[in-house]
Amino acid sequence: MNKLIIILIAYIASSTSLLVAQESTVIPSEVITLQKAISIALEKNHSIIIANNTAEINSNNATIGNAGLLPNLNASGSYSGSKSDAEFKQFGQPTNTVNGAGSNTTTGSISVSYLLFDGFGNYYRFQSLKSLEEQAGVQARLEIEGTLLQVISLYLGVITQKQNLKISEDAISRSLDRYKRISKRFELGNATRLDLLSAQVDLNADSVGFIQASNQLNNAKRDLLIQLGAEPNEVIQVVDDIVLNSTLLENDLLSASLNNNASLVLSKLTAENALLGLKQNKSGRFPKINLNGSYDYYRNESDAGQLEFQKSNGFSGGVSISLNLFNGFQQEIRIQNAQVQLKNNEEFLFFAQKSLQRDVLNTYENYETNLYLLKKEELNLETALLNFERSKQLFELGQITNTQFREAQLNVSRVQQNMVRLKIQAKLSEVSLYQLSGQLIDGE
Repeated sequence: MNKLIIILIAYIASSTSLLVAQESTVIPSEVITLQKAISIALEKNHSIIIANNTAEINSNNATIGNAGLLPNLNASGSYSGSKSDAEFKQFGQPTNTVNGAGSNTTTGSISVSYLLFDGFGNYYRFQSLKSLEEQAGVQARLEIEGTLLQVISLYLGVITQKQNLKISEDAISRSLDRYKRISKRFELGNATRLDLLSAQVDLNADSVGFIQASNQLNNAKRDLLIQLGAEPNEVIQVVDDIVLNSTLLENDLLSASLNNNASLVLSKLTAENALLGLKQNKSGRFPKINLNGSYDYYRNESDAGQLEFQKSNGFSGGVSISLNLFNGFQQEIRIQNAQVQLKNNEEFLFFAQKSLQRDVLNTYENYETNLYLLKKEELNLETALLNFERSKQLFELGQITNTQFREAQLNVSRVQQNMVRLKIQAKLSEVSLYQLSGQLIDGE
């Protein structure tokens, strides 16, 4: 039996050192709170960094230049030269021959064009680009919220495994105390070998449970470290328990969700962008007016010819108007399709609002139920502990069996584990309400 205890202690020592393989470069050495874990994730999580970068790309695209609201300015130039033998003859004149005659031409041009009017299509395009920029920001927020939910769930998972490990330690302590008492009674002839073997089997079972809990805790820590952008073998210490907010109000959450929920905001922006798309298509019914101007330079020099050089330069400009009179009804079909798409987006927005209200109501009910069950389980724990202490006294007096004493011991562990589960579920419901109401990132 002493050998078993030595092996168990050795395993505990080794398991606690599994996560200290290198000095932490991301995670602070002190115990980190859930809020601190969220702050680290917002800065270091790889998925969040990618989401922010993607949103930045869409922000870069939302310019008046991309919408066609700025003029186009182009410059060009060229130079060419040649050297050749040339002959030329005028009427009544002798033939002239020039060997190695050189010729070169230089040109240059600066042109500008501007779409003055296209039925306000370029203005609607700019508004659409701004809407897409906003949509990209909300989409990034959605991805960030999803990642934070994973971080929070993993953080709570670490706390769960940490508390389960403590429950396993308490179970071992009780079983070890029982084993020692039965050993003394066995030596005095007041207990049977069957009683001793039964106590040893239970102690062994609790030891195995502790080892499994320790393994699960280490795995949970590694999962959390990856989501925090750290190496999986860094050190991390979390708080021993979680704090629940039991003051959330259903009506406040419903109101906040209809204004701030990321998915609903994205649906609204999609509907707005569909309306802008319809306006863009309708702009094709109007004429397009283009302004253009240029400055051109030309110079040609030749050793063979009547002119030694020829040069021209100057400005030119103009205005052009175009109107699509008929293109096989393509324009009208695009307008009709845009109108249908707008209706679809509006219908989806109505559905999204109803679905969001349902999700808030369901989650809030789960939240209240978990809080209620947690209070009841706290009372059950008090009862289970009293029952165990009473069973311990009766067992010492030989008035209950090993099986009855073991059942009282297991009841305590089961109630403790159930309390941990209910508290985690209550916290996850609370966090889901923050996310649904748009308060997960900016809320307390």
